[in-house]
Formats: sequence, structure tokens, C-alpha cells
Amino acid sequence: MWIIRWVIAVLVIIFIIGFAVQNTEQEVTVTFLNWESGEMQLWVVMYIAFAAGIFTWLVISIFHAISLRAENAALKKEVVKLKEELDRLRNLSVEESLSSLGIHESRINDKEA
Repeated sequence: MWIIRWVIAVLVIIFIIGFAVQNTEQEVTVTFLNWESGEMQLWVVMYIAFAAGIFTWLVISIFHAISLRAENAALKKEVVKLKEELDRLRNLSVEESLSSLGIHESRINDKEA
């Protein structure tokens, strides 16, 4: 799995370098709301956009991982609680459960005979 990640990372880096080399002469002006940049090379603008996207993805992934860990912890607590309940139910004797239902041993012995 780690090999696939490295191959993808290398391909992205090669793509970025190739894009930058092919567009070294082109200059653009970036306008955002009321702000306007000066003339910048196109590859610089693309690199900044790529870095901003990676940073946004990182922040969202961190919050998602934190929420998954919290959910996992809550589910583990529930599993422990359910296991304890199951152990308590397994430890109940058959006679206790029958007497709680109102069935006496004499009725059980009559049915067996």
C-alpha cells in the first residue's frame, strides 16, 4: 500500500515540475474579491493553489480523524458495557430465572416424568 502512495506522490511531483517548466514565460494576475496581485508566473499561482488545497484537505482530515476516534472510543465503552451485561446474564442460575418466571421445581419434575 505504501508503494502506491509513493508512486502517486512521485507522479504528482513530476506533473507539477513539468507544468512549471512549460509555463515559465506566462504571467498572470490573480484577482480575489477586492484584492489583486501583481504579475506572477503561472506555475507559482498553480503551486499556491495546490498548497492551499492540500492544507484544506489536511485540516478537514484531522477533524474527521478526531471525530472517528471519539466515535470509536464511545463504541468501545458500549462493547465493554454489553460484555459485562452478558457476563452477568450468563452467571444467573437456571433456578433463579425459573423462579423469577413463577415456575417451581415440582412442575419441572412432573413434566420430565
